[in-house]
Amino acid sequence: MKRAVVIGSGLGGLTSARLLQQQGMHVTVLERHYRPGGFLHRFFRPTRSFDTGFHYCGSVASGAPFGQVLRHIGVFDKLSFSSLDPDGYDRLIFPDMTYSVPVGWDRHAQRLKDLFPHDAAGIDAVCEAMQRACDAYGFYRLKADSDLSTLLEVESVSVAEVLSRHLTDPKLRAIFSGNAVLYGVPPWDAPFGLHALTTDHFMSGAHSIAGGGDALALALVRRIRRDGGEVHLRTKATRIEVDGRLATAVHTDTDKRFEADVVVSNLHPRLTHGLLPEGSLRPAARTRVNRALLSVAHFGLYLTVDGRVPELGRANAYVHSTWDTEDSYRYLAQDQIPVYFASAPSEHSDPPGPGVVLMILPVAWEPFAPYAGSDPENRPAGYRAHKEALMETALSQLYSQFPELSSRVLEVEASTPVSTLDFTGSPQGAMYGHHHNIAQMGRNRPAWRTRVKNVLMVGQGVSTPGLLGAAASAYYAVGHLFGLPKLIEEMRDA
Repeated sequence: MKRAVVIGSGLGGLTSARLLQQQGMHVTVLERHYRPGGFLHRFFRPTRSFDTGFHYCGSVASGAPFGQVLRHIGVFDKLSFSSLDPDGYDRLIFPDMTYSVPVGWDRHAQRLKDLFPHDAAGIDAVCEAMQRACDAYGFYRLKADSDLSTLLEVESVSVAEVLSRHLTDPKLRAIFSGNAVLYGVPPWDAPFGLHALTTDHFMSGAHSIAGGGDALALALVRRIRRDGGEVHLRTKATRIEVDGRLATAVHTDTDKRFEADVVVSNLHPRLTHGLLPEGSLRPAARTRVNRALLSVAHFGLYLTVDGRVPELGRANAYVHSTWDTEDSYRYLAQDQIPVYFASAPSEHSDPPGPGVVLMILPVAWEPFAPYAGSDPENRPAGYRAHKEALMETALSQLYSQFPELSSRVLEVEASTPVSTLDFTGSPQGAMYGHHHNIAQMGRNRPAWRTRVKNVLMVGQGVSTPGLLGAAASAYYAVGHLFGLPKLIEEMRDA
C-alpha cells in the first residue's frame, strides 16, 4: 500500500487525507497542536467552549457543494446542523440602518428593492451577475472543468467596480459589500468572483454545526483512524526529505521519520517551502511565495455571558462605524475598530447553550510584530498593554451597539495575531493565509504544485478562503494524482 503524509490538520489537510484513503493509500496526518483542526479547533473553559475560526457554513443541502463534500468524505451523518434565521442570517449594521440578509436571491433582491426602489434595475443586475460569476468556478457547480476565461474575468474586476457600474446609491453599494470581513479584502481590491462565491454560498441557507468546527475536525479524525489512518498530535514536521525531484519522507520534532509516496502540506506555502531542502525549488518560486501579500490578521474576543443572548440571536452581525466600507480597511493599523464581526454561537444550537459571544476584528500585523516569538506565558509589558487597550476599545463599541450585554458579561478573553501565529503557525497570524486581492488571484493565483513532483499544497493559502475553499483545494490536489473528474463524479453521487 502506498503511503501519504499530510502535514497539518486543517480542513484542507483532513479532507485530503480522506480522499487519499478512498483511493487506497495509507495516510498519516501530522499536527503540531494538541488539538486537530487548525482554524476549526475550539478552546475550552469549565462551563463554555469557544470557536477560534469557525463561524457558520452554507451549501449543506443535498446537491450543494459543501454538503456533497461532507457526504463524500463520510462525515455528514456524524454532524448536527442548525439553521440560522432564514429571514436574516446576517445583519449588516450601519450608522443609521440595519439590513438583514434573508435566504434566497429573490427575497434578497426584493427586500433591497423595497428599500432602494430607485436602484431596482441595478439590484437585479448585480444579483444576476453574482450568480453568473459563480458559474466560473467548476468545483462550486460540481463540475471538473472551470470556465477559465470567465474565471479570469470575474477575478480581474473589483467588487467596487461592478457595484458602481450598476448602482447609484452608495449605501446600497455598502450593503452589497458589507460581509467582506469573510475574506478580508476591501471592495476596491476584492475580486468580484470571490465576493460572489462567498455570498452565494450562504444564499441557500446558513447553518451552524453542533460543537462548532471542532466537531467537524474530530469527526474527520475519527473516520481517518477508523479506516486505518494515523493522526499524530503534538507532532511538528521539521523537514521533507527529497531524492531528486521526489519527496521520500517527512521528519518531525519527535525524531520520527515517516516514509511517503505523496506529501500533502496544509501549511502556508512559505512554511511548506521552508521544509524543502535548498535547491529543490527554483529561487524564483521561493521569492514569489515570500513576496506574496499575506491576508489580514484578526483580534478575537471571547465573552462568557450570563444567560441567553437575544441581542444577537440566530444571526451574525457585521457592525460598520461608517457607510464608507473602504475606510473600514484603511484604518486597520491604528487603534480604531471601523468594522467587526459579532456572533453568539450559543444561540445557534438547539437548544441554546450557556451564553457565549464571539467578536472578530480585522487588524494589521505590524503593531504586534515586535512580540512574535515571545513566551505565551510571559508576554512583554508592551504587548499586554496594547492587547488590553484594544480589548477596552472593542468592548466599548460592542456595548455601544448592544448595551444590554454590558451588565451580563462575566468574563472576557482575547487572542491576537501573535496568538494565531503561536497556535497555527500562520505567518504574521494571517487569518486567510493568502491575501486574495485582484493582483494575487486570476492568473496570479498561488500555485498548489511544487517542483518536487509529489509534494502538493492545500488550504486557504492556495485556494479561496473559508471551509469550502479549503476543501476544494484538497480535491484539486488529490485530483491531480487520481483524476479530478473521478473525484467530482464520486462527490456528486455521494
